[in-house]
Parts: sequence; structure tokens; C-alpha cells
Amino acid sequence: MLETFQHLRIRYPRWIVAWGIYFFDALFSAMAFTRVLLPVFVNRTYFSSLDIFMIFAVMQTVLGIIFLPMNLYRSEPTVSRFYEIQQMVRTTFLIALLAIFVDALKPGIWLLSPQVILRYWLALAFGLVISRWTFRTVQKYLLTKGYGLRKTIIVGINKRGFQVAHDIVAQNHQGFDLLGFVHSDDDPQLNGDEEMNVIGHEKDLKQIILDNQISEVIVAPVKLEHTHVTRIITRANGSPVSIKIVPDLHEVISGLARTEQIYGVPLIQVNPNLNTVYNTIIKRILDLCLAIPMLIISSPLWIIVSACIKLDSKGPMLYKQERIGKNHRQFFIYKFRTMVKNAEQMTGPVWARDDDPRITRVGKLLRRFRLDELPQLFMVIRGEMSLIGPRPERPFFVDKLVDEYPFYYRRHKIRPGITGWAQIKHPYDQNIEDVRQKLKYDFYYIENLSFSLDLKIMLSTVWVMLSGEGR
Repeated sequence: MLETFQHLRIRYPRWIVAWGIYFFDALFSAMAFTRVLLPVFVNRTYFSSLDIFMIFAVMQTVLGIIFLPMNLYRSEPTVSRFYEIQQMVRTTFLIALLAIFVDALKPGIWLLSPQVILRYWLALAFGLVISRWTFRTVQKYLLTKGYGLRKTIIVGINKRGFQVAHDIVAQNHQGFDLLGFVHSDDDPQLNGDEEMNVIGHEKDLKQIILDNQISEVIVAPVKLEHTHVTRIITRANGSPVSIKIVPDLHEVISGLARTEQIYGVPLIQVNPNLNTVYNTIIKRILDLCLAIPMLIISSPLWIIVSACIKLDSKGPMLYKQERIGKNHRQFFIYKFRTMVKNAEQMTGPVWARDDDPRITRVGKLLRRFRLDELPQLFMVIRGEMSLIGPRPERPFFVDKLVDEYPFYYRRHKIRPGITGWAQIKHPYDQNIEDVRQKLKYDFYYIENLSFSLDLKIMLSTVWVMLSGEGR
């Protein structure tokens, strides 16, 4: 069976494909711009060549920012070209309608008439159709020749595993480079007639992944049982791979999985790649663009809060705690002090209760409006935290939860946040059970991380602060 996969294997980083798509689109966008808009701007004598270039650069950047969260720069051709092109044409048409609508609201201000905007949209859509169709066609051809493949293994030597392998062979333009099968504890006895390449046992899964530089792990168990699937995923714990499971498993990994339909090969993805352009670049840029102005604007409030803390109780205005951040790195988090000095000196790490006598009068007010978190803007600027993400936890509690929840390490794949999905859905932690309850919200956020979700969390957090619903 696996002889079909023996061809030239040349790999390159996925970001090269994403940037290649962007620049290929930009080339055809430039052609549309030159054909329709350039004559309009040239006739306006007050536009210099640099002005015209900057207009195109801004338009192309905005288009890229809109396409990005829609996954229109995906590096793998996992959807049909027709579907992808349909998304692009529909999106650009909505942008054109929005531009015409704004033009109608502010007549005389815009330089482009509705007719020109529609002509440009037609030229742009035509160019993007040619661009994306050509790029995906060439990409699929190169994948069939062995360029850009992703090393893949199937865990499970059974009918499910054989069917997945057959589907991968039939769709050889998807970029899976099937190295072989990994034997599972629940696999049936083989009769010896099957042709396959068995490269190890699931108990050595993590080492197999590292030794063979595996990118994709497809789990095909005989029977979809919680304990079996959890065991396999735990054995790959921490490995930089994408794990996919042959479906019927929504209830088993609820909140941890992302469903994919890959050209008729249905799979449920576990541990999807979090190193997306949005998460690694755009989210960081947004953090800096928001955190710095927020720090400047809130500076007068710092003086007032600091004075109130000092007048209310003895001790420093700030306190620090050790927390676990991205990639399990330890760092110190700073907050406005809301408790009496040395509140945990006798008790050790414990959570605050609603009626906790250690909380000061000013502290109750700060916690109610979430103002005690303001100093963490410095952590955001330094890159240790993000504005939005799972809250960083203390090492003492992390050690407890890692043993109890095999997937807990997923929280450390992204930067922790000042606020998050769990914080707007659940009040302050009062015990370890509250932390357990918040895990499902943290996992939901991690697996559905997007600009729209971040925006929703940001707006909800503002409402909590203004309404004083925090505690």
C-alpha cells in the first residue's frame, strides 16, 4: 500500500505558502488597480506617484486583513478551488457595496464614483479568480510530485486505518506523506495479507513523532472510547503535531476539537495549529496598539488608586505573584494590592472568597470594577501577556491541574491574558473547582481563537468594568 507514497519528498515552511498566496493575489490586484483606478488618480494632478502607490498599498493591506480571519490564506488546499474562489468574490463584492454605501452617505468627499468602484470590483474579482485558481492548481501539482508534503502517520492498524490510508492515496494532492502505521493496543490480530509499513507502537508515540519529524497524526481506533483516545493523545502530549481523529467523537473531546472536511475525508482535528498569522503577528500588533494608549490614558487613575490604597491600609500599592505563561515559562504578574499586607503568609496559596476578611475596603471596589488588573498592561507591552487569553495560574495550582487534566498544557500554547472568555463567563476564582469550571471556557477560546471572538471578549469586559459586575 505504502509504495504509492514513495516519491520525491521536499518540504518547506507553511508560512512560505501563505505569503506566496498573498503576493500572488497582490500581483493580480495591482493589474486591476492599474487598469481601472490608476487613470482616475493620474488625472487628479494633486496625486503624486508616491501617493498613488500608498493608496494601493493600503487597499491591499486592508484586503489581506479581511481575508486572513476567513482562512483564505490557508497553506493546505483542503477545500475545493471553487469554494475558495466563491468566498473571495463574495467578500470583495460586500466590500464594494460598503464603499458605495459610504460614498452615498458622504457625497462629494469620496474620489471614486459607484460606477468606478463596481468596475474595479469586477477587475479585482476577475484577477483574484485567476490568481487563486492558478496558485492552487500549481500547488496541487507540486504536492503530487512530492513538494511541500507533511509527514503523516496513522495510529491504528484496522479497517478504519486502512480506509483513511486509501482516502489519502486517492487524494494525493492534499500533501499527506504517509510514512506508515503505528500499532495500537486495541488493534485486532492481523492475518498477514495486508501490505503496510508498521513503524512502532503507540506507547512510543512521542518518540516516533520526534524521530521522524511527524507533522500530522491521524488516530483511527477500532472503537471510539474515551479512555483509548485520551491515552493516545496524552502519549503525544506536547509534541508539535496536528492530531486528527476519524469522527464520531464530538462528545468525547467536546470543547477540544475542530471538525474538518478534507475533500471527502472527514476528520476531527485535535490540537490544531495555534501559530497562525493572527495569533503570532496581528494579535501582538493589536496588543501593543491598544495597551500603550490604555496605559497612557489610565495614568491619572493610577495616582488616584495608589493614594486610596495607601490611605486605606498599610503596605505597597502593588503586589507581585509568580505565574506560568506561554511555553510554561514563569514570570511575575503585578496587580494593585486588594488585600492586607502578607495576606498568604500564614495560609499559603489560597483563593479569595466573597466575604474574605483579607480584602480591604478599596480592594473590594477595585475588584468589582476589575481595576486591580491595570498594572498588567506592562506585562502586555513586554510580551509576557496578551490583552485577551486564558488567565495565568500560579505554579502551585498548575502542578495539581496538569496531573488531573492531560490537556491542561494547551493553555500554555498561547500568551495568557488580562481578560478572557472564562473571565466574562465566570466570576473570580474562589476554589480549585472554579478553576476546573473555567477550563472548558479556556479550551473553547484556544480552539476558536479569532479576531471576532477577541472583539466580543473586549466589549464584554468593558461592560463588566463599567457596570461593576466583576467581583
